[in-house]
Amino acid sequence: MKAVARLVYSYFMGAPVTRAFTIVGLVLLAIDFYMLTALPQSGGTLWAAILGLIAFFTGSSLMPVMFGRLARSHSIRVLPHGRIKLLASAFITTVLVALPAGILSLAAFTSGVSVSKSLLVLAEDPKILAFVLQATELTFTSSFLLVCWLYLAMWFITSERNLAGFIKGLLVVMVAIFAPAREIRDLSVSLVWNLQQIAAIWIVFGAGFLLWPRYRAAIARRGRSRFASFGNKLGPGISGREFDLLLGTANPWLLIAAQVCPIVIATRIGYDTPSVWLYYLTIFSTVAGAIAGQAAERSRALWLRGDWSRDALFTQVERAFWRHNSYVLGSLLLLMVGIGSYAGFSVTMLAAGLPLLVLGTVLSTYLGLMITRGLRTLEALLGVGVMLSLMAVSVLVASERVDLVAVITLEVCLAVLAVVLRSVARRRWTQIDWMACRRDRALSARGA
Repeated sequence: MKAVARLVYSYFMGAPVTRAFTIVGLVLLAIDFYMLTALPQSGGTLWAAILGLIAFFTGSSLMPVMFGRLARSHSIRVLPHGRIKLLASAFITTVLVALPAGILSLAAFTSGVSVSKSLLVLAEDPKILAFVLQATELTFTSSFLLVCWLYLAMWFITSERNLAGFIKGLLVVMVAIFAPAREIRDLSVSLVWNLQQIAAIWIVFGAGFLLWPRYRAAIARRGRSRFASFGNKLGPGISGREFDLLLGTANPWLLIAAQVCPIVIATRIGYDTPSVWLYYLTIFSTVAGAIAGQAAERSRALWLRGDWSRDALFTQVERAFWRHNSYVLGSLLLLMVGIGSYAGFSVTMLAAGLPLLVLGTVLSTYLGLMITRGLRTLEALLGVGVMLSLMAVSVLVASERVDLVAVITLEVCLAVLAVVLRSVARRRWTQIDWMACRRDRALSARGA
């Protein structure tokens, strides 16, 4: 049990950045709980709860990375019942992250009234008590499911760190966004259904995780590895510029296909909800530029083999990423225009939403190019701030009465931020330390 507790503590407090987010999230959640139980409800109460939940979830973002690395490490084999303890720590962390949503939902029924009086009222009427408990349980289980899907997406993206990981993560994000939206629209969400989903997810995942070493050993005994060379010969060859090959930007069509497939599937379950579509496409626009975070460590081989200055190398790397991202961004813009025209979105929403997708790709690209010394506090805070800003603008754009002045002002501010990020990225590349950009150093910095 001590090992499980240490693992859970490390997920939240293992790095200075996650420790700061965890503490800020707990403080905001405590403040929101007090506001719900002692003051009348207001819009500020809702935003305090949302920001607290986001910060607390971000504070536990080390869990997918540590879980994946420990699952593949030798230490998990030495530790008695190591895989069971690791699986238990992941389950407890998910419960802890989802628990505040249920507690705040229960506290919302005591708005403006003391907790003792509210409990007396609930105890006197069994029907009200049953309704409150059911609403609380439904909120907790729905949050638990959402946290599970988000952790799975983070695990795919951070563990594989290639296009296949991004594709899997995007598919999971699609499920996490559109499945709840469809249930809310059809009024099909229920406590029993949520419990069935939770049981199915954790039984399948737990069984696969615990039995994976035996499965891998059985595959090795059967000699399946002999077919690896044959499969490599059948694989398609890759050709292109040296920058594109080493940076992983040689073939943008794979990422385009990875985006188009889940979008086509999603059109059958949520295409009539403009706000959900704008959220989804905005997230995709940031993912397209997020691969630039590996540019520094990959371009080290180029600098050692070519006659480029650091400034010239940054120019070439920037061009390589924009050759790649321009195709991906163009496909997203065409998809939004097609979906908007088919679903009857307003012209105002399309006119304000298209620049938002462009800003998402531009900001994430230059934020990734800024990472020349590993992911540190500044880059993490900027990443969270950029995502929250994009989400805030998408909320304004998707509202019934769009405030164009506010939307244009925020988009201009984001454009100015993109120019600043590009300037900072170029300055860092002119002073880059290639010893700090090696792949092993970058991995150790990310796992710290």
